Amino acid sequence: MRKPLFCIWNNESIQLRENKRISAIQNLNLSQEKIIPVFEEATQTVANCLNISVSCLGLLLETEYQIKSVYGLSNLGLMNTIAKTRKISRDDAFATHVIDSESYLVMENTLNDSFFSRAILTQHYGIVSYLGVPLTLFNGVCIGCLEVMDTTARKFTTQEINFMVITARWCMAEYERNLLTTSNNNVAQYLNNAQHINQSSLTKKVANISPISSVIPQNNNNDQEKYIKLLSYQLLNKLTQKLSIPLTSVIGMSSVLKQEIYGKLNSKQLEYLQIIHDSGQEMVTLVNEINKLATFNAEVNLEYVPVDLENLGKQVLKSLETIAHSRDHTLILSIEPGQKVWKLDREKVKKTLYYLLITIIESSRTGSEIQVHISKKKEYLKINCRVTHPWLGEGISSEKISLYQEVLNNYYNLSLDNKLNKKTSKQNTYEYDLICLLFSGYLAHLQAGDISLQGSSESGYRFIISIPIQ
Repeated sequence: MRKPLFCIWNNESIQLRENKRISAIQNLNLSQEKIIPVFEEATQTVANCLNISVSCLGLLLETEYQIKSVYGLSNLGLMNTIAKTRKISRDDAFATHVIDSESYLVMENTLNDSFFSRAILTQHYGIVSYLGVPLTLFNGVCIGCLEVMDTTARKFTTQEINFMVITARWCMAEYERNLLTTSNNNVAQYLNNAQHINQSSLTKKVANISPISSVIPQNNNNDQEKYIKLLSYQLLNKLTQKLSIPLTSVIGMSSVLKQEIYGKLNSKQLEYLQIIHDSGQEMVTLVNEINKLATFNAEVNLEYVPVDLENLGKQVLKSLETIAHSRDHTLILSIEPGQKVWKLDREKVKKTLYYLLITIIESSRTGSEIQVHISKKKEYLKINCRVTHPWLGEGISSEKISLYQEVLNNYYNLSLDNKLNKKTSKQNTYEYDLICLLFSGYLAHLQAGDISLQGSSESGYRFIISIPIQ
């Protein structure tokens, strides 16, 4: 029995998808014949953890499926053709079906399948059981497959499938992170290529809406755009560094399970499996945000569209659920009665709130309650973000409060100066939460608004986003 296959429905032609995949492989320098340590580690890890004969990681290039890393291929016969050439026709590879569908493929016994029982891998190499999962880049392009196979029938558990999926995501994220951190020039080039590849998936512009210039002087637009892009790249670096935290949990906990210290599934194993799941989810959230930042429109000009603030707030909080849950935070949204649809630059408002909440989540004491209240004061959108703790009262430490106030004050003083070197010299030492706050504040400034920190140690502190409504 196998998991049914399907083809993703979209408006892209087959040739366009092929071109995007080949371009992505070339941009990642994966078309060259070289040993990639993280791929080797991935294939060896899944083979050992699943206790299976063969594990492969390969890429689909035009008419061939090329194997970049393999473990145990000699189990299919000494000096077999695949072992010698490290490639197989795309029509003969099971991985082709995984890549085309962008979903995992499970076969417990190929001999019982009317289609796969006639395949070369089954007839000539004796493959009976198979599990393959897609290798997907941060921009959503599927370039290859991580797969395991055996010469005997086998049933794959849900835990084993999830482990394969997480390992595939981990090894690709690790490879991309290494590529991103090689040099600043490589970062810019890679992001530009990735944005070009993924441009067809960008959100369509609202019809017949003309961009309205912000109040920032037009002669400063070049410096403003350079600065916002620089902040974007700094955030990308911080996000990729953050990937190491959940990935440590994924690898560490899987190693414990692999050693079978606890035997069959018990409470301790279930606890570790939950950690693996939550860490994988957090990794996916971070990778998705890298994808969004790479395609984020950082132009100074604003595009005003009708925005349902309640829906926007729910979307932002939903996207942060996993990160907040990992720190035992609770996110609460409220909005004042009355009109909820106002004209704003939707994407910039969304990013402004998202990264301010990231700052708050990162800096708040474990178990805090983060309250987001949306209201309208005259012609301004006001978003109040307050943190409380059930036992300690104020959720943000006093050290962080003073630091955030200093960052906001210094930023608005520096925003009057066009010398980018002076602005960015100190930012290179900022932690992740400070870069997020700076990015959020700058986006608010682009919209002719600001972010302020108000309150006291007795009454509590709150961030307030103020953005004029068109």
